[in-house]
Amino acid sequence: MPKISKDQRHQIVLMRLMEDGRVATRDLSEEFGITDVAIRGDFDEISVVLEARGLHLNRYYGGVELVEEADQYRGFPDSGRDGEVESIRALSEHVVEHMISDWDHLLLDAGRTTDRIAHQIAGSGKEGLRIITNSYAPHVVNLYTKGDVEIAQLGGTPVPRSFCYVDCPGGNAFYDPFWAGPFKAILTGTGFDPETGLLVNNPSIIEMKQRYMRAASEVIVVIDHTKMGKIARGTVSFCGFRNDPWLIEYRNSTQGASTDQPPAPIPVSIVTDVPSGKKVSDLALSELLTPKVFGKVCVYETEIKLTT
Repeated sequence: MPKISKDQRHQIVLMRLMEDGRVATRDLSEEFGITDVAIRGDFDEISVVLEARGLHLNRYYGGVELVEEADQYRGFPDSGRDGEVESIRALSEHVVEHMISDWDHLLLDAGRTTDRIAHQIAGSGKEGLRIITNSYAPHVVNLYTKGDVEIAQLGGTPVPRSFCYVDCPGGNAFYDPFWAGPFKAILTGTGFDPETGLLVNNPSIIEMKQRYMRAASEVIVVIDHTKMGKIARGTVSFCGFRNDPWLIEYRNSTQGASTDQPPAPIPVSIVTDVPSGKKVSDLALSELLTPKVFGKVCVYETEIKLTT
């Protein structure tokens, strides 16, 4: 094999672990042309990435194997995060139980929240789901084994630490080889601000979220309370309260702009949780929208207007 970078090695090893569950140190050192010591160093770094997903590497003589804890996502960093793990768990359970129906067509974003949603889908017993995703996170990959779920991964350029593909093929019609929809797009991000919208720093990841929004008939933004009001530096993706030029332009060009019949707005549900010690009325979004409250989960309904 030609000499490759450390990040490329990590990506190959991660994919092997996802597919086979274990890898051998000697096989990898021979394949990559590096020492066993260097491979064991790779295992150390890969272990850190996996632990952020609630997964662990169990070392044995001659290699490592992938181990999943019985308590999913216990490996997420919890200290100082104000109960982020429990927030993600509660949000994913609500979305799958109340917002995903049998036979839905889903566009599943990449991220640990949507990975947890995939885990919840796997145990939900829902029938006939069809999922298109740019994620290759552990629980998304596991959906391939579920008989009532059809799943298509878009491929493209992998972003190892984000467990997602970017620069996916197919342009704005990426879904054409798979299913026609209508699609529910389930999105997450690094933050959400009422004025700015859904926040992401990586331009390539933003581009994928925008593709999903272009193809969607409905958008569900799942964002735990630690991300609310957070401002991302650099580039951002909008999803929420104001007209957005790139989406208006796309819809007008593909569906035809008409002054008599303006494009229908896209419904948006913003799903978040109420942090401990707070009330729903304390959340900034409650000043703009009336939430529907389900215990510690609240849902704000709005729309993306497609008229200028």
